[in-house]
Amino acid sequence: MNNDKPLIGKKIKEIRKKNNLTQEGFCEMIGIEPSSLSNVENGKSFPSMQTVLKIMEKFKVSAQDFFDFKYLMDEKELDTQIFELIKNMTNEKKQIIYRIIKQFDL
Repeated sequence: MNNDKPLIGKKIKEIRKKNNLTQEGFCEMIGIEPSSLSNVENGKSFPSMQTVLKIMEKFKVSAQDFFDFKYLMDEKELDTQIFELIKNMTNEKKQIIYRIIKQFDL
């Protein structure tokens, strides 16, 4: 469970930044201290369940989305997972993925 601290923190930071909020603004909305949010975002502590529920409610995040950490894995693990998914695809699907990825290659 300790390995989830940084992931939960990253998820909360992602939600905060997606909504263009400072830590202070985010804290005002959910009723916690900035120092508590900082500790959570830095993976030093877990948020309370009450805080998690407030975040999910105020920012319209489902429990499934909140606890989906797969894309937050480290770069090496992410590379491995992407490679595994792609290598088992048909050539047609690989071509589609290639076109999608090329859109990000600026």
